[in-house]
Amino acid sequence: MSKSKKTGIYIHIPFCRNKCPYCDFYSNVQDKDTIDRYISAIIIELKTRERLASYVEGKISADTVYFGGGTPSLLPAEGFERIMDALRENINLSPESEITVECNPSSSSDRLFSVLKRIGVNRISLGLQSAVLQERKLLGRSGTRDEVSKALEACKRSGIDNISLDIMLGVPGQSEESLEETLGFCIESRVKHLSAYMLKIEKNTPFYRMGSKLMLPDEDCFCRLYELCCEKLEEYGFKQYEISNFAKDGFVSRHNIKYWKLDDYLGIGPSAHSFYRGCRFYFPPDTKSFISGAKLVADGFGGGIDEYIMLSLRLVPGIDLEQMSRKFGNNSVKELKEKARPFTELHLVELNENTLSLTRKGFLLSNTVIAALIS
Repeated sequence: MSKSKKTGIYIHIPFCRNKCPYCDFYSNVQDKDTIDRYISAIIIELKTRERLASYVEGKISADTVYFGGGTPSLLPAEGFERIMDALRENINLSPESEITVECNPSSSSDRLFSVLKRIGVNRISLGLQSAVLQERKLLGRSGTRDEVSKALEACKRSGIDNISLDIMLGVPGQSEESLEETLGFCIESRVKHLSAYMLKIEKNTPFYRMGSKLMLPDEDCFCRLYELCCEKLEEYGFKQYEISNFAKDGFVSRHNIKYWKLDDYLGIGPSAHSFYRGCRFYFPPDTKSFISGAKLVADGFGGGIDEYIMLSLRLVPGIDLEQMSRKFGNNSVKELKEKARPFTELHLVELNENTLSLTRKGFLLSNTVIAALIS
């Protein structure tokens, strides 16, 4: 897991038509005037680097760009064009860069995908969550699976065929049969990548306030759903490379893997976090303050041993023990091995001469196992 010499750029688009009941990401309901001013604020920061300057010296070299949200596809096509122009003018962007835009099927169109293709976007992440109508309604997703199919076809017509779908595991009322239906839809869509996120009930969300009325799958059911997802996707050529991510050969998300490998990345926009040259910092989660020039917030240093263990164990290959020894000393490896041995007997951890990784069963209990390993 060698450290990339190039940075990942994350652009947060904090706008949504409405808030999904499970989501605690920072976003606002959009209005045209705010969106226009927000695009201008992003471009000004890219050009002047007024706020980033205290952490970043010299011209940045990057090889991934990721537009996340919120709902980035609510931006007008011209907004993406303006931001990409500013990126190329002010950052050394590799010609082979992976450039991803998250899209909601209900706010996507032939024209949007056509413009995105023209300005160099080569990867689209579409929010599906579920192909089952009742589950989609519970999750606050507008439209039907047919609308998702139309967005997929429009994206392919534009010439962008590196497409990822997001689905959710542990949805209220979800069964093995309904998950099979969603996975079948993904497989038939011939996408290259799939993210299967485990539903987590976050504070300050409608799902949290519903409490026991939510009718979530129990722990045994959830485990079966996760194992079914992994087995079905593996059967159809998707290789799992991270707890929640699966890809066909050659289509691992190059941007997201930077987070887990502690490579440098810079986030721009309200609530966007950065890790650069060992420092962590972020923009306050407030769109108006970002537009008006709110300063970055320092968030200490990153990349220590606990963080290294925690993030490495999210990846299927796990921890490279030789690399860990070089970074943190041989004693740290000996200590980790000792803590890991009880979990190997439970088949939660696999320990070899040069690697330590979580098993599929271990992924289901990752928080517990990792907490014990870094205690």
